Amino acid sequence: MSKSPASKSSGGGSPWMRWLSLAAAGAMLSVAGWLMHRYLSQISWRAFAAAWAQLPATRIAGSIVAAGVSFAMLAVFEMQAAALTVPGRLSMRRAAFAGTVANALANTLGFHALTASAVRFRIYRAGGLSAGDTARIVGVAGLGVGLGFAVVITGALCWEPAITRGWGRVPGLALLAALGTLLFWLGRRPRSLRIFRWTLVFPNGHAAALQMLIGGVEMSAAIAALYILLPASIAPPFVDFLPIYVGAVLAGLISHAPGGLGVFESIMLASFTQAQRPDLLAAMLCYRLTYSLLPFVLGSVALAAFEARQRWGGRPRRGASTQFDGG
Repeated sequence: MSKSPASKSSGGGSPWMRWLSLAAAGAMLSVAGWLMHRYLSQISWRAFAAAWAQLPATRIAGSIVAAGVSFAMLAVFEMQAAALTVPGRLSMRRAAFAGTVANALANTLGFHALTASAVRFRIYRAGGLSAGDTARIVGVAGLGVGLGFAVVITGALCWEPAITRGWGRVPGLALLAALGTLLFWLGRRPRSLRIFRWTLVFPNGHAAALQMLIGGVEMSAAIAALYILLPASIAPPFVDFLPIYVGAVLAGLISHAPGGLGVFESIMLASFTQAQRPDLLAAMLCYRLTYSLLPFVLGSVALAAFEARQRWGGRPRRGASTQFDGG
């Protein structure tokens, strides 16, 4: 699932904040474990196997396509961030490769801010960028992901999903006004924020608006990768499903569980009133395969190939260029 929007590593901050974060994560994991045990104990293996066998191939293919669109938008985020922060110093091919592989691995391994940044730094260092350059790219790309979350939630609330019981339009319009104010503040020139030794350069209003558009497509595609697999008999309208999905993703990030595993599923399963649905459980597992495991395997192979090329194929012949231009 979609990545952490500008999330911070758990290693920073004051000690009491770290303890509070760990306590919240522990409580969330405990509740998730209890919910999962309660749900799974009432489903037989045979019923689950039958539901798995009945998953339509067309829906599985649709989920894979939606996941592909989501990762393609993440690659576009990375290219835009590289163009804004290190113009002319990095090929767009390498940026797209780094963004895709970093997110594919971090979505499964968890601790997104740390894992994805480490993968990016390994790829960008081979292209001649420093840790500071990598941090700036990560910051701008993370801002785009955060704006994607905000756009999806804003759109869903303005549409008034059933979960809000009629009051969703008020916070939705407030978020819409906040996004408009942000674009106005950014204006036509980039603004910067200095944090200790690091300077984060924000995109201008035009670039931020483009990030919102890309982020909206990325989040919608990630949500669709699961929505397509849901049993038709219990699938709510797409707009009603949006806040449920986003809430489950955020809970998974807070829990620090690898990929939000267990926490994401428990919230999704608890959101449906129909209990003991093996076809719903089959859809959740299939989503993990199409959106998490398949990209993780492909990303791991791609990163291994990159490392092999750097180690054995990167020794230049006399007179040849030393620049590696992509993944």
